Amino acid sequence: MYFVSVKTIQGKLQQDKHKQVLHRLHYRTTPVFVISLFSAGVSFLRYYLFPQFGVLIHFSFFLLQATVLTCIWFLVSWLNSVLEPRIPFEKGPARRIVVQVLLTFLIVTPVIVCIWIPTSPYFPRIITPAFIGLGIAVFVLMIFLFNFAFYAFYFFSNWQNSIVEKAQLKIQAANLEREKSTLQYHQLKNQVNPHYLFNSLTSLDGLIQTNPELASEFVRHMSKVYRYVLQHKENEIVSLEEELEFIGHYIELLHIRYDGGLSIHHNISADAKEKGIAMVTLQLLIDNAVKHNVVQSSNPLKVIIWDEGEYLIVYNNKQLRKQIETSNNHGLAQLKQLYSYLSDKDIIIEDNHEHFTIKIPLL
Repeated sequence: MYFVSVKTIQGKLQQDKHKQVLHRLHYRTTPVFVISLFSAGVSFLRYYLFPQFGVLIHFSFFLLQATVLTCIWFLVSWLNSVLEPRIPFEKGPARRIVVQVLLTFLIVTPVIVCIWIPTSPYFPRIITPAFIGLGIAVFVLMIFLFNFAFYAFYFFSNWQNSIVEKAQLKIQAANLEREKSTLQYHQLKNQVNPHYLFNSLTSLDGLIQTNPELASEFVRHMSKVYRYVLQHKENEIVSLEEELEFIGHYIELLHIRYDGGLSIHHNISADAKEKGIAMVTLQLLIDNAVKHNVVQSSNPLKVIIWDEGEYLIVYNNKQLRKQIETSNNHGLAQLKQLYSYLSDKDIIIEDNHEHFTIKIPLL
């Protein structure tokens, strides 16, 4: 159903927004957790390789390492926020990468040197030039990894935003189309009522003069038809049982008006009666059959209504009029458009030389 499909899109949109919030939270906390985990792993390895150092020294190295790497990470994050408005990544990715990496080195290197010079005399003998070279290589690698982590985040964030934007556009488009379809449907109903009223009053005028008792019965059915229309004028969907009760009075009016020229019968199961249908659907379909076909006692127009599976079927034999008054051929098109938003099943039309059949999905 339309309502299900839109709610599905809205639910997906809410899930995407929730995921974005979680992603931002993970974005802030995950790097610190990963850095701490990495530093802890290095500390255990260092403790295994250099057991002669005390636990306090290894723990101090862990804190120092985790602090330095975390500071570098947040420095890269700050540089990213500063450079984004000035050198947008999408306008020059290569330039942006080079500038951000160079700035990271220019800021971090002096700080590391300032820490290194006063503390180097206290380093143990194991800190050889080769060890220092390895540390510098790891340091450079970490800066590159931190910067490229932001580039990965940039692409992932844009991908998520595009999904959310597409979902929002789908909801907006679906709402606009549904509002348009609903408006057209109400316009169609408003067109039917005055036309029906005019024809009914014309028939009633003739009956008052020729058959007052039948005219009184006609008025009773007519009042019940309009009571139904007034009671449900704001509703799009009614139960099939309510629609059948309404259409029963409407059929009686047509039988009185056309005498033996029109035969309308229905056979609906109890299960189908509990399902829904767009209001005045049956009236529109019966009127469509009457409007397009010759109605005469010598050759009656037959309309049969029954249910089959998930569909309500309306059948009529074809005896087309040569000229059709007040027909704009939009009635069925508007009904099909409305049902495209009310149900995930399409209206099925079978039109051949002998009969016209339309299958309406039950809601």
